Amino acid sequence: MPKRHTLQKQIILDALKELGNHPTPAMIYDHIHDRYPTISQATVFRVLAGESEDGEAQRVYAPGSSARYEYGLRKHYHIACRLCGKVADVDMPYHDDLEKEAAYAEGFTVERHFIEFIGLCPDCQGTAENQ
Repeated sequence: MPKRHTLQKQIILDALKELGNHPTPAMIYDHIHDRYPTISQATVFRVLAGESEDGEAQRVYAPGSSARYEYGLRKHYHIACRLCGKVADVDMPYHDDLEKEAAYAEGFTVERHFIEFIGLCPDCQGTAENQ
């Protein structure tokens, strides 16, 4: 049975597009709450989880971070700051060949892979904390 495309879902996806900074569900909720107070945090979490499984959004994996999401399904990598938690897209090719190599080596059917890049964002590179 196809999933319904509700007004609440559209509002949440629009907020995800507007924010564009790999927001957490809490950030999206804060962004929409004043305009749409009837949308609960649970609804935001549920819509994002559902859309990351089979829709218009994807979960971004960043170690030590709450779930983060972004609009779209383009395969690409991310980098996370180990101090402030900022997540950014990495401008480099996605390596589908790694999936084929892993599938061949282990006999799995590989659907996707994630590589974690962790470091310090430009804002945190000069702070006293990391020295």
